[in-house]
Amino acid sequence: MNTTHQRLLSSLLIVCGALALTSPARAADTAITYALPSGDPSGITTQTAPGITGCLSGCSTLRITRGSAVAVRRQGTLAFSAPAGTTIVNAAIRLRYRTKLATVSAHIQSRVAGRWIDMRRLHSASGAQATVNAGAGGTAVAVTLTADGAVPGRAVKTDADNAVTVDSVVLTVRDPAPPTVGWTSGDPAGAGWSRGTICGGFEARDVGLGVDHVDYAVGTVVTTVAAGGGTRLQPRPGTLDGSVCVDTSQVGDGTYGTALSAVDGADDGNRGSTVAGIMRIDNTPPQVVYQAPADPEARLPVSQLTAADATSGLEQVDATIDGLPAVLHSIGGVTTVAPGTPLADGTHRLAWSAKDVAGNVATGVETFGVADTTPPTIDTALPQGVAGALEVISAHAIDTGAGLDTGGWRLAVDGLDVTGGADLSAPGTITYTPVRPWTEGDHVARVTAVDRSGNRTVRTWTFSLPVTPPPPAPIVAPAVVAESALVVDPVPTADAAATGTPHPRPKLTLATSTRTPRVGGEITLRGTVGDGAMRFVRIEARVGRIWRLVARVPVTAQRRFSTPVRLPQAGGYDVRARAGSSTSATLHLTARR
Repeated sequence: MNTTHQRLLSSLLIVCGALALTSPARAADTAITYALPSGDPSGITTQTAPGITGCLSGCSTLRITRGSAVAVRRQGTLAFSAPAGTTIVNAAIRLRYRTKLATVSAHIQSRVAGRWIDMRRLHSASGAQATVNAGAGGTAVAVTLTADGAVPGRAVKTDADNAVTVDSVVLTVRDPAPPTVGWTSGDPAGAGWSRGTICGGFEARDVGLGVDHVDYAVGTVVTTVAAGGGTRLQPRPGTLDGSVCVDTSQVGDGTYGTALSAVDGADDGNRGSTVAGIMRIDNTPPQVVYQAPADPEARLPVSQLTAADATSGLEQVDATIDGLPAVLHSIGGVTTVAPGTPLADGTHRLAWSAKDVAGNVATGVETFGVADTTPPTIDTALPQGVAGALEVISAHAIDTGAGLDTGGWRLAVDGLDVTGGADLSAPGTITYTPVRPWTEGDHVARVTAVDRSGNRTVRTWTFSLPVTPPPPAPIVAPAVVAESALVVDPVPTADAAATGTPHPRPKLTLATSTRTPRVGGEITLRGTVGDGAMRFVRIEARVGRIWRLVARVPVTAQRRFSTPVRLPQAGGYDVRARAGSSTSATLHLTARR
C-alpha cells in the first residue's frame, strides 16, 4: 500500500539553472534473522545422508540415528542463505551440540564464490552450546553434523549422543548496490508552469534487499511513497511502481530543482537518485484593480481593469456587462471595458476574469450606475427672420447621454401642433413642410426634444413673411367694367343658351389635372388671365361662407399662373382664383383617403 507524507530534505541543493543532484551509493547493513524453531522454511535448505537424519522442520536438529552406521565424510546439513545481491558481513549462529563419538563433529561452513568452505569445527563429548560468528564475505552459512571417520552401527547407543540443534542464525548482510528509479508516465515538472497538485508515474527496482520507498523532492518539500512488506530474503519488493503527487501550493511560487530517489530495504538505506529537472510553480492568480467609469451619464461608459501577475505573467482578460460580451481593448496590463450597445439608466453588473500563463484565474463582479440628467441640445432651428411662403420648418437636436427619443419630438406653429405631419426619418431631425403657404406677417415656432431618460428641451423662435401693400384703386373704363361684370358668374345662363346668344368668355380661368387627390397629396392649380395688366392672382378657399386667401401667385408674361397646394384632411374643398374684379369659376375638390 502506498502512503504519502511530506518531510524536509535538508541535503537537497536548489539551483535556478541546470540542476545536478547525486547521491553516491554506500554499503548499508541489515539483519536477516532465522529464529528457530519456526514454521517459515524460506532461506533454509537441508541435506541428509544415510544414517544421519533429524528434525528439520520446526526444530532444526541433525542426529545420527541409534544403531546406524555412517561412512566416513558423510554429513547432514542445515544451510541459511543471505538475500540475493547481498554479502554476509557476519553470521551469528547460536547452537547446541553433543558429539560423544570422537569421529563425529559439528562444522560451520561458509559459501564463497559458489563453494562451501569449512570455517570452524566443534566437538564435545559431554555436550555444549555456543554462538559462533563466521561467514564474512559469503552468501550463505551452514551447520553440518559430519562423520570425520567411519561410524559403526554398534557405536551409536542413543539418538541424542551425536546431534546438533540450531537455535538461531542472524545474518548481518550488506547490500552494496543502490536501487534504480525512473519516470514511466512523465516527469510532473515537465515543461511550462505547474500549479495545484501534480502527479507522475514511476518505477523503482532493486536487486538486493528490495525498494523500501521512493522520494520525490521539489525544493525542500519531499513526498514519499513507501513500499509494503516482503519476505525474509526480500524484506521489500524488488520492484515498486505507482504514482507520486505533489501539492505545489505547499512549495510556494517560484523555480525549484526536483529529484526522484529510491531507497532500498537496508537499515540505513542505499539511495539511488535521478535528476528530474526544473519545476516552475505559480499558484497565485493575477491581481486586478477595477476603475469605474468616469462619466456617470454616458450610455457607453468605459471601465478599466488593471491586471498583473508577478510569476508566470498575464495571459488573458475577459469581461461581460449584464451577462453580454463587452468590448475590450488591452494595452499591456490595462484593459478598457465598454458595453456593445448603449445602456439604460440604472445599475449595471460588470463581471471580469483574468487568467495567467499557469492557468490561475481571478474573477470579480463590479457594479456601476448610469443616470442621465442632462437634457438634449437643440442646435439648429429654421427658418428665422424673413421666410418664403412655403418655407420648411426644421430643427436638429443632439444628446450625449441616453440618446434622443424619436417619439418625444413636438412641433407647434402659431400654437397649432403640427407634429402629426412632420418628418422624423432623419436622425435627430424634425422637419415640417406646410400644406399651404404661410400667411403674411409673423409666425411663432416651438419645438420640444426629449431624450430616453425623460429630459426635455424646448426652443421657441419666430419667422415672418413680408406683408404686401394693397394695390392702388384701378381706373376702369365703362366698357371694361361692363365686360368684367359679365365674368362674375362664369356659368352660362339658361336664357343665353335658349336664345343662342354667345356668353362672353371669362377673363380668369382655374383648372387642375385631378379633383380627387389623396389626403396630403400635392396637386397643381393652374390658369390664365385675360387682362395683360394683371401681375398677381389670389388663390382663395371657402371657409364657411367666407373666402380666405391661400396663396398670392405671380402671372407670367404669357398671362399664365400655377401653384402647388395640399389638402390636409379628407373631405370637400371649394377654391377659386381672383384677380382684380375678375373671379374664376369655383373648383370643387375632394380629398380621399
